[in-house]
Amino acid sequence: MSLDETRKTRDYLFGRLLAIADVLEERTLSEAEKNRPTNAARYMQQFSQRPFSTWKQIHELLTPYFMRQGDNASYYKRLIAQVEDLFAPEDFLSNKPLTGEYLLSYYCQRKKMQEKKGQPTSNSNDDSN
Repeated sequence: MSLDETRKTRDYLFGRLLAIADVLEERTLSEAEKNRPTNAARYMQQFSQRPFSTWKQIHELLTPYFMRQGDNASYYKRLIAQVEDLFAPEDFLSNKPLTGEYLLSYYCQRKKMQEKKGQPTSNSNDDSN
């Protein structure tokens, strides 16, 4: 399966957000030659049970990774904003547990981002297909 960037179901969108955070952290840690689990991976179980409050925690932990990415940070921030913009407000604010659908989008989003590895500053048209 490939990523469906038009799909607006709550669980699918939360999975995409988790994947973006995971890839951002993974790439930053790899560049620093640090081999440890990402915060996104560590919080995955909690995220599936309480996505809204856990996303807030994960997002706050992304600040140093954004800083280390320099100019590339805008790519990740834009991608997060694009996904968050697809949520219905009541869906985004809900802490209702996620279904397995979030895993589908998590892996599809990761795959798409890995295909673009080495091109994090590609233009926004590539990100909004």
